[in-house]
Amino acid sequence: MLLIDIHTHKHAEPDPGVLTLPNVIVSKESIYRTPCSAGIHPWYIDENFDRQFDTLKMYQQKEGVIAVGECGLDKMTRTPWDRQLMAFEKQIELANELNKPLILHCVRAYSEVYAALNNKHNQVPVMMHGYSKNWSLAESLLENGYYLSLGPHILKGGMMEVINNIPLDRLFLECDDKNAKISEIYAYFCRVRKLPLQDLQQQILLNFKRVFNYTI
Repeated sequence: MLLIDIHTHKHAEPDPGVLTLPNVIVSKESIYRTPCSAGIHPWYIDENFDRQFDTLKMYQQKEGVIAVGECGLDKMTRTPWDRQLMAFEKQIELANELNKPLILHCVRAYSEVYAALNNKHNQVPVMMHGYSKNWSLAESLLENGYYLSLGPHILKGGMMEVINNIPLDRLFLECDDKNAKISEIYAYFCRVRKLPLQDLQQQILLNFKRVFNYTI
């Protein structure tokens, strides 16, 4: 059974038995293999946004581009807030037009992300990638119907409460841009949760098929 790495910036071919979802940052990268996600990252919003957004729409028409993102809001970047919000809202609209899930980047802006999704009447699945905060915030995100993707941060040992309490049907795992192997992240999660690896593999595979509407 496959291990699924739901979000990676690595260009190398995945290990045998691993399905990765590489992320393409529009105007910084091109599609190099599928399935993949494609979006306009809040760090990399071009001066000519209309052209950048047209490129995103072109990418989203390609077979195997199965999600919009990563996109979102980040209070720690130099990108002006109004441009971040404009780009994010346009991508929410696009995801809903295409009926594709959103993969979100969020730094110190969870309430603003929620407000933007609500204002745009979002109806598609939302996945918070690289979640590394506490269980209290996780509960709030889960109550709003979002999925959480945990990455190499869990290997540091500080997210026991999240690991032990997150509903498995709302969970994904990822490597992001780190050098950790997805197999290490699966194994660590299973050790903490006292869960057979096969059970976790099966559930995340079901989550992937349901959220991303992709046949393996």
